[in-house]
Amino acid sequence: MLTLFRRFVRLALVALSTVVIFLLLVQCRLMYYPRPYGDADLKRMQNLGGERIEVITAQGRQTAHYLPAEGSNRDAPEFLWWVFGGNGSLALDYLDHVRGWDPRFAFVFVDYPGYGLCEGNPSPSRIADSIEQFSKQLTQRFRWTGEERRQRSGVLGHSLGCAAALIAAEKQKMDRVVLCAPFTSMTDMGRQLLGWPLCHLNLHRYDNGARLKNLPADARVIVFHGVQDEVIPVKMSQQLAAQFPDLIQLHEIPEARHNDVVLLANDRIGLAMRGMAASKTPLNSADVEER
Repeated sequence: MLTLFRRFVRLALVALSTVVIFLLLVQCRLMYYPRPYGDADLKRMQNLGGERIEVITAQGRQTAHYLPAEGSNRDAPEFLWWVFGGNGSLALDYLDHVRGWDPRFAFVFVDYPGYGLCEGNPSPSRIADSIEQFSKQLTQRFRWTGEERRQRSGVLGHSLGCAAALIAAEKQKMDRVVLCAPFTSMTDMGRQLLGWPLCHLNLHRYDNGARLKNLPADARVIVFHGVQDEVIPVKMSQQLAAQFPDLIQLHEIPEARHNDVVLLANDRIGLAMRGMAASKTPLNSADVEER
């Protein structure tokens, strides 16, 4: 009987170890879905007057895409929005939304290592490194001081891009933040998908709650989340809003799912961007409701 029990325990440990090793080896493939650009995507950006921004990091050459404000030249923009997409998206997938947001803003569309024209593989620290290098290049180009960059920049993220946007906001001291379908932490996402304790095997520890806690004291965060979101439940945004009631303004979009929340909230996102860029005073909910 004891021998049988020992065999059972041994088999259970082998099975558990196999699962653990498998999850450690494949979690990048489960979390990131990089793909290259097609010629049409790059041509469209070029036709709009956009240009590539290239930097070198430990992951190799990284390429973002800068779109000047409509009708402007290469001078420093009045306001610059950084755009970060989801884990299955390319940054230029969000290019069509600019007209609804406001083409009078300048935009920098940031791809992650391994995505689009970027070399390497993504991780929180590697994304942070790319952002740091892009920020240095743009700050030098526009001849901004650190305070000028802070006053004239904001971030927008969708899904995984919310984590990247908050990395940028924390590291670059930016205080205007728009998030679409954020999660609380990647560990919480793992708990939802895999349960405890396997959720703690996550090596890519994006933690939006911790990043929000480190934002500048006068930061403003507007969150849009689809009530029908089938990937990141709206309760995660509700938890963040409850944790940071003086920081976050949450707008739930009743008909929106995960992939269409940016589209369905597009006009309201534009209102939020314009309100944040124009004033340092807190926005009322009515300021970002559809007109």
